[in-house]
Amino acid sequence: MSHTDRSMIRSVLTAKDLESFIETYKIPEHFSPTLPGPDDSAECTPDRIVLYTLAFSSCGVRYPLSSFKIDMLRHFRVHFSQLHPLGFMRVVHFELSCAVVSGEPSIPLFCMFYKLISNGD
Repeated sequence: MSHTDRSMIRSVLTAKDLESFIETYKIPEHFSPTLPGPDDSAECTPDRIVLYTLAFSSCGVRYPLSSFKIDMLRHFRVHFSQLHPLGFMRVVHFELSCAVVSGEPSIPLFCMFYKLISNGD
């Protein structure tokens, strides 16, 4: 999906859907989950991230993501939904491997082991 296509995505959730989603997945209140307005596109900004609820139900994703995962997504300018599940599993594996050796995961260290590539625009 191109950047232009993503900017055309509109939320179809209702306030009741959001409330149920927050309760089901135990999203903490301090994240201030909100629905976008009817004319807002699904775009991340420096003070908010966009979550696709389908990722929770179909991929078993649980939030909040660790700060390393968020830094990684921001560094590569991708959304979680743009990563192949096996690719995201590598990110998780790297983070866990760092924890096992009492190390801190970092983007430069990650890039020494893995190279993310784009498939399309």
